[in-house]
Amino acid sequence: MKNIDKITKENFNESFNIVDILSDSVFYPAAGIDARDIECLSNLSNSFVHVDYSTPKEVIEPGMRNHFEGVGYDLIGLKHISKLELTPNDFQSQNFRFNNHENERLKIDFIRDRFYCRNFNPFAFWAVYELNPKKTGLTEGKIKKFSLLHIGGEACATLEAVYIGNKINPLAVSIISPGEGYGDNWTIFRDPEFRLYQNLIYNYRINKAAMPKFLLTNMGLSDAEPCFWPEYTFLNRTYSDGWLQRFSRQQE
Repeated sequence: MKNIDKITKENFNESFNIVDILSDSVFYPAAGIDARDIECLSNLSNSFVHVDYSTPKEVIEPGMRNHFEGVGYDLIGLKHISKLELTPNDFQSQNFRFNNHENERLKIDFIRDRFYCRNFNPFAFWAVYELNPKKTGLTEGKIKKFSLLHIGGEACATLEAVYIGNKINPLAVSIISPGEGYGDNWTIFRDPEFRLYQNLIYNYRINKAAMPKFLLTNMGLSDAEPCFWPEYTFLNRTYSDGWLQRFSRQQE
């Protein structure tokens, strides 16, 4: 976010700007209440967009309010974000087709219910945090200020509505334990032929949005194995409650 340093407790409620938040952001689908992307990628970005359709707002809101205090951050502000604020220019779906795997997964009742938001009301919260040196003696390497937008909804539809709708791709994508096997994910984030990667490619080809430069994952690759997404090469490993790998992509 270019304007994050201008946000204070006094002007927070009037400071939400979806384009500023999306620019050079980290996109984390199936995030739940995890924050490892913030820990591992805050040297690259100060704006994090989490999306999840499995964790209710009754869990997300108190987590956002209290989760970062223990690691030294003050909450500048937290607010509910309306659909109009997320997509002020409305949203016209591209109606991407499902592949065979996605169609089969959507036949499973609890996955279909998640996908179509049955018994689940979509929501969004936005918060900004500031490091307080008085709360922690370990400030070296910690980001001074960051934004977190959490959207309770389906990840690929959110990517389409919010990122593609604004002709922006994230700077980085985090794929950590995405629930693709026995979980409730209807698609496969790792497979470049599936919806998530294809949405990014669509935005790149149609809207000239740069492909994400970085990828963070815990999906079990050895350092010598190629990344599951094409044109991404191993960058380094980082430890955050288990080893994670960072990949980088040569930009066009």
